[in-house]
Amino acid sequence: MREALKVLAAKGLVTSRRRIGTSVLPRASWNLLDPDVLAWHTPETIRKDFLDDLIELRHAIEPTAAALAARRIDPERLARMKAALDGMRDNVDNQPAYLEADADFHAALLAASGNSLFERLSTIIGPILSVSFKLQAEANWRLRIGVEEHAAVYEAIAQGDEQRARDTMEEIVSTAQGTIERILRSRLKPAE
Repeated sequence: MREALKVLAAKGLVTSRRRIGTSVLPRASWNLLDPDVLAWHTPETIRKDFLDDLIELRHAIEPTAAALAARRIDPERLARMKAALDGMRDNVDNQPAYLEADADFHAALLAASGNSLFERLSTIIGPILSVSFKLQAEANWRLRIGVEEHAAVYEAIAQGDEQRARDTMEEIVSTAQGTIERILRSRLKPAE
């Protein structure tokens, strides 16, 4: 129990004081960039403002990462993206495996940017992307269309077309945003 509380305290979730006890800290104190804290979010418990923040982060980073990847084509990193894309394509009938491959694609995209800080963000963004993807899957997210969209990003990068890579990645993030907003609206509808 003591070790578990130390872990939670290190992640900013709780504080322990002698003779007072342990208390949960306000959400503003949590280390929301910690991969474990991100992974502990589930589709049912994730807050709308947090999803909004995630979409803003994705809009700010992923299209730029795609453009940089097209500018700095690296065969090894491109192969990693292709492997993830193939994983998505091969698993359109296996949602958990598809979602894992989708998260791998986004991590490979950040790595392909050639920006070491973007690449490090994949460990931060990856777990919450997985939660976001699971949420999108609730809307009978069309996995085959997702493959086509990601393939378009991959092709633009492989061809060194920075603008098309940026624009296509922006479309993917915008589609995710719309899907998430629809799901959250449907959750707020009163029961009939």
